[in-house]
Amino acid sequence: MGGTDGAQQILFETGSFTGYHPYVDLGSHYLSANQAFKQPLCGDEEGWGPLSPFRYDFTPCFIDVWIAVVAAFGIVFGTVAIAWLLRKGKPTAAHKGWHFWIKQSLLAVIIADFAVQLVIQIINYPKIWYGDFRVWTTVGTIVALGVIFAIQWLEHGRLRNPNGVALFFWLFFLIACAVKLRSLISQKLYHKNLPYFITYTVGFGLSVVEFFVEWLWPANRHDYEALVEEEECPVEYATVFSRLTFSWITPLMQLGYKQYLTEDDLWGLARSDTTKNTGDAFSKTWDHELKHRKKPSLWIALFRAYGGPYAVAAIFKVGNDISQYIQPQLLRLLIKFVKSYEKGQEPQPVVQGAAIALAMFACACFQTAMIHQYFQLAFVTGMRIKGGLASAIYKKSMKLSNEGRTSKSTGDIVNYMAVDAQRLQDLTQFAQQAWSAPFQITICMISLYQLVGWSMLAGIGVMILMMPAHGFIARIMRDLQKEQMKNKDTRSRLITEIINNMKSIKLYAWGGAFMNKLNFVRNEKELKNLRKIGATQAFANFTWSTAPFFVSCSTFAVFVLTQDRPLTTDIIFPALALFNLLTFPLAVLPMVISAIVEASVAVGRLTSFLDAEEVQPDAVVVKPAPEQLGEETVVIRNGTFSWNRHETKNILTDIDFTAYKGELSCIVGRVGSGKSSFLQSILGDMWKISGDVQVHGSVAYVAQQPWILNATVKENIVFGYRYDSNFYEKTVKACALLDDFAQLPDGDETVVGERGISLSGGQKARVALARAVYARADIYLLDDVLSAVDSHVGKHIIENVLGPRGLLSSKTRILATNAINVLASASFITMMRDGQIVERGTYKALTAMKGLIGELIKTAGQEQSAGPSSVASSSSSSSKSATLIEGPATTQEKEELEEAQERVPEMAPIKAGVSTADKKRSNSTATLRRASAASFRGPRGKLTDEEVAGGRTRQSKEHLEQGKVKWDVYTEYAKNNNLIAVAIYLVTLLASQTANIGGSVWLKEWAEYNQDKGFNDNVGMFIGVYFAFGIGSSLLTVVQTLILWIFCSIEASRKLHERMANAIFRSPMSFFDVTPTGRILNRFSSDIYKVDEVLARTFNMLFVNAARSGFTLIIISVATPAFVAFIIPLSVMYYWTQRYYLRTSRELKRLDSVSRSPIYAHFQETLGGISTIRAYRQQQRFELENEWRVDANLKAYFPSISANRWLAIRLEFIGAVVILTAASLSIISVANRSGLRSGFVGLLMSYALQITTSLNWIVRQTVEVETNIVSVERVLEYARLPSEAPEVIKGSRPPVTWPEHGAVEFRNYSTRYREGLDLVLKNINLDVKSHEKIGVVGRTGAGKSSLTLSLFRIIEPVTGHISIDELNTSSIGLLDLRRRLAIIPQDAALFEGTIRDNLDPGNVHDDTELWSVLEHARLKSHVDSMEGGLEAKISEGGSNLSQGQRQLVSLARAMLTPSNILVLDEATAAVDVETDAMIQATLRSPLFSNRTIITVAHRINTILDSDRVVVLDKGEVVEFDTPRELLKKQGVFYGLVKEAGLETEIS
Repeated sequence: MGGTDGAQQILFETGSFTGYHPYVDLGSHYLSANQAFKQPLCGDEEGWGPLSPFRYDFTPCFIDVWIAVVAAFGIVFGTVAIAWLLRKGKPTAAHKGWHFWIKQSLLAVIIADFAVQLVIQIINYPKIWYGDFRVWTTVGTIVALGVIFAIQWLEHGRLRNPNGVALFFWLFFLIACAVKLRSLISQKLYHKNLPYFITYTVGFGLSVVEFFVEWLWPANRHDYEALVEEEECPVEYATVFSRLTFSWITPLMQLGYKQYLTEDDLWGLARSDTTKNTGDAFSKTWDHELKHRKKPSLWIALFRAYGGPYAVAAIFKVGNDISQYIQPQLLRLLIKFVKSYEKGQEPQPVVQGAAIALAMFACACFQTAMIHQYFQLAFVTGMRIKGGLASAIYKKSMKLSNEGRTSKSTGDIVNYMAVDAQRLQDLTQFAQQAWSAPFQITICMISLYQLVGWSMLAGIGVMILMMPAHGFIARIMRDLQKEQMKNKDTRSRLITEIINNMKSIKLYAWGGAFMNKLNFVRNEKELKNLRKIGATQAFANFTWSTAPFFVSCSTFAVFVLTQDRPLTTDIIFPALALFNLLTFPLAVLPMVISAIVEASVAVGRLTSFLDAEEVQPDAVVVKPAPEQLGEETVVIRNGTFSWNRHETKNILTDIDFTAYKGELSCIVGRVGSGKSSFLQSILGDMWKISGDVQVHGSVAYVAQQPWILNATVKENIVFGYRYDSNFYEKTVKACALLDDFAQLPDGDETVVGERGISLSGGQKARVALARAVYARADIYLLDDVLSAVDSHVGKHIIENVLGPRGLLSSKTRILATNAINVLASASFITMMRDGQIVERGTYKALTAMKGLIGELIKTAGQEQSAGPSSVASSSSSSSKSATLIEGPATTQEKEELEEAQERVPEMAPIKAGVSTADKKRSNSTATLRRASAASFRGPRGKLTDEEVAGGRTRQSKEHLEQGKVKWDVYTEYAKNNNLIAVAIYLVTLLASQTANIGGSVWLKEWAEYNQDKGFNDNVGMFIGVYFAFGIGSSLLTVVQTLILWIFCSIEASRKLHERMANAIFRSPMSFFDVTPTGRILNRFSSDIYKVDEVLARTFNMLFVNAARSGFTLIIISVATPAFVAFIIPLSVMYYWTQRYYLRTSRELKRLDSVSRSPIYAHFQETLGGISTIRAYRQQQRFELENEWRVDANLKAYFPSISANRWLAIRLEFIGAVVILTAASLSIISVANRSGLRSGFVGLLMSYALQITTSLNWIVRQTVEVETNIVSVERVLEYARLPSEAPEVIKGSRPPVTWPEHGAVEFRNYSTRYREGLDLVLKNINLDVKSHEKIGVVGRTGAGKSSLTLSLFRIIEPVTGHISIDELNTSSIGLLDLRRRLAIIPQDAALFEGTIRDNLDPGNVHDDTELWSVLEHARLKSHVDSMEGGLEAKISEGGSNLSQGQRQLVSLARAMLTPSNILVLDEATAAVDVETDAMIQATLRSPLFSNRTIITVAHRINTILDSDRVVVLDKGEVVEFDTPRELLKKQGVFYGLVKEAGLETEIS
């Protein structure tokens, strides 16, 4: 007995950590050898061991196994690395500096050192050296070092960083050598063979130095820096360790800690991550799918494009999963170690405990490294998918055909990019769990079986029973989520419309009606559904939190009842650790399923979009540009076209049309007769049913609603072509833009807001025209460009651009128009009616024919203005068709005569003779060489959605709160939440955590009780109490979730949304002028989404984890009080890492979100102008711009996810240190016989193992809370926007009948659009009598529209006031004022909904009233023909009505307003002459006779019969009198009339 005890004692004492011990000879040593082999390959008497029988150590042969493994690693992988390096091609001529030579010489010395060791070994094993494993290990090591030498030599010119194989070799080599060094000390080799011991330690020391030189001493890399762009991403040349620990991002973290990051501090993207590459990869695989499969699968395409790295991630995931389940096994060993010190047990050597603690630490570190490599790859894959899809969606939207467009509104298409692509990006984080979760569950089951045998089946049974419940809940959640998506879409569409048409809503005083609409969608639909989601969530939390608990409860119960072993600590705590691990895969499975379902919904939507119908590729045949004047340029032969290939309704039938170079062809016809469609058919936007269309040369197109980019005026005109100042000047002059430039705050560098918001209608039209002119195309398609401009400007444009003397005289011009005065200049006129060509011919032939066009010209009452030919024909007998030139010819007629002598092909398509061609071309080629595209140098403006603040008109920059979110935002949010509910929530949270811990402590008591008894006693009581703890904890969780959702979060988001919506409705118009729609939408969509759904969840996670970590630290401190000393340094480390991270991460996230909105803003803008972009064939430039913007966003996104990994690695390292400290302290405490029980150690370690996740979550959630509370901050910022004057002023409300007379008076009235801009109206004094008809005229930008806006107080006076019926309008509420005035605004705003909603959103009027106004507005027949009459659907922006019909809807609206004052703001600009005449008749009918009518006019003829005319110029009234008097004066008005060619009509 004594002998074994002695041996045990020696083993115990040699088990010290360093291996040092007082005994002299214990067994053999490393250099001792027998005469013959006792065991194969080992000539030592201790044999292969692995543990020596004499001391606590490995046997001499076995020590070398570790080194041999490392050597094998070096040889095998090193050879691969060498092959790879050689394949990388020729090295750069990098200078081999002293760093290189030191490194290589050191390595040579180490090799020599090992050779010396080899010699000593051979001398010491004389008979057996050739077969001894130890000798061959040393030989292998020398070979491996040689391989590493080669790698380090080759990498010098080829890599910018040390090779991974070499680094790992050195790391493993040092660990193996350190283990061997401890053994050599334990064998006292320094007594037995000092030379070998010294040689070995020198070799070891040099290896340490070599490792650090290779790894940390950077080589001199100047030679490379010349080769790379300045802002490449450091991840491309980071070392393997740097990649594993993410230290390559540390420089950015340091910078972000010192200063606020801006987008200039960000690195470029790695080449493989740029949108160009990801987009190309995706389009390749998608095209392959389309070609090879009937039903293309987006999944397969995505996997083939981006699956590579994702598959590698799976390998890391396996590593992580396996290492996770090693921890509970180690815990079991640790508990056994502690147990061995209890009464009556054999204590184990300390080094064994130390080895367990170190193994736990190493395991934790390995797990961390694996999981984060996996996450990084998953996120990068997600990022690539997002980039690739963004590019694909953008490119697809460029090719969508019309029916593809109508089925999907702009908002929907933007959603594909914003929401659906995001869904797929999110899926990458979950998808691997689909196999990993079952894998983890399997490993867990196997481990449990080892612990508790078949009792674990009880646990599995419970789990299987819980699964359907989870599935059921997941299904309900999914349906609710789908519903939620619908509601969100409805709301965001409504908001979009409200914001886009804010001006009309204000003018019509419809704010209340729309607010009610919005509140209905929000409160009745969206939030009701959210409440359901909250309740379901609570129930789900209950099932999830009880699942692992039921599993453990049932397992232990069955174990106690069926097995005769006592249930002790070394079973309970490893089992608990395993159950804890089990919660994750179980909780994540339903999430995975729902993520996959959501993603498959998204995939379905995206597939249908990417597969949607594209523009007919052969609709138009493009041929080379014509050389000679008079050659055919546009040819349509028996064309029949429709907007929708699936409908039978043809829009255009049997069209035959030819246009020639150098000609102006006009297309005329009533509203809705198909003029615009005709132009679209030439562009190829319509579906060609039959016939053919040929276009020779390039095309420029001006849409009826000019499409203006959110950029400077100059960028809008130059439009991506090369800037040519000479021609630019000519263009601007011809389009009459010089005056406007003089007025705009920054000239042509003025940034026009979104949709050209800061330009007037006429300016927009002329900018769009200038863009076309500047493009110097061969064919010009102009859709009614003259309607939006004043008549004299129109005349200027006809002369300088469109007419025979204009800039475009050598081009083909096809003009769809309602303006009669241009017809005289036309070479050819085509009249359309109901989609067919009814008349065509030259102007003279047609006027003579007295056909439809003759009628039209007559109805315009404008025969005189339309050029001299008609003057002549009306002054002579009308029957003569020839032009008789009588009397003194006007200058224009002279010009025309000369022109006839020059035989310029102007009248009919004469094939040009040589002379004319030469003459014309010499002039045209000089000015109109085709514009060449400028090279793409990055986008317009910067990455943020606002340009750099330059001049005064730059849009206000998005307010970017920098730095820490202020505390008052949190308090404000809490107040909105309901403070009592918050308090109850916190109490339940703490209670549920306490109950949870109570359960674990109870288990410890139970286990120790069993252990002391040696069998299982009092089973019922123990299980009952345990069960009570668990269920109590779970029920408290449910209460906590319900309170959080229903009483806190939803309440807050309801209030916040309402406040913000109210504020937006009450904001003055100037706010909308400087704020892009996208930005307001962003607040209503993503920010509200975060407040609705994300914030509550993050707060909850944060509080739960904070409570958990707090309790864990308390438990560890109670068990091992020494731990308290470690809490402080660990907390400091933790806090420091977290602050470091928070600063950088916050700014990165902000940059990420700020750079995201421009992607969508640009996308939305593009969708508005697709036909223009296609017409100019500029798709590629816009695609590049989109790629650039997506890249700019990813540049912020990539560092932001990498920063998360950086943080997690560091935190989990702190967690691993906590595990190491807790374990080591327990071991020290036990070794010093403090009497610490194994139950306590088990409890403390099982909590310590969880602390990493909790610590990690805390920081993660702190950041999440900070980034998401920013949404509350942004919502509050909008909720506090300055508002307009009050809607109703209680004390001063106008009488009910006001304004009964309708007399309007302006007194010294001046105003400006917003602070800091110039006055637009200056000292206006006007006095309008009751029932007067007043005309307002002036050149563009003279302030005509401002006059109407000031009447409605859309802009407030700076000085003076306006009174109506002697009541100062500034003294009453806005609602009272605007309700009593009627207006027909310049741009008719229509909303998605029914005709009824558009006429009367507040539902005040009955059907008969609505029908009667429709009749007066000449719309009754059209509405009758639509499906559903008044309930007929109107699509987004009224796009299923023509521009003219929309204008008529506004007329009908005005008639509904019972007001004595009616304002017409250029109301008939977009209407054809006939409809205009009808409207004018309506306005002059008895209906309106007793109203005061103020008309702002472009067409002077519409106001010639006014009682008086106001003439404005530069914001001042220059003339105010009856038309007759003004003409006598021969002042400004006379000039305008003359320019319009109307003087004969009045005189």
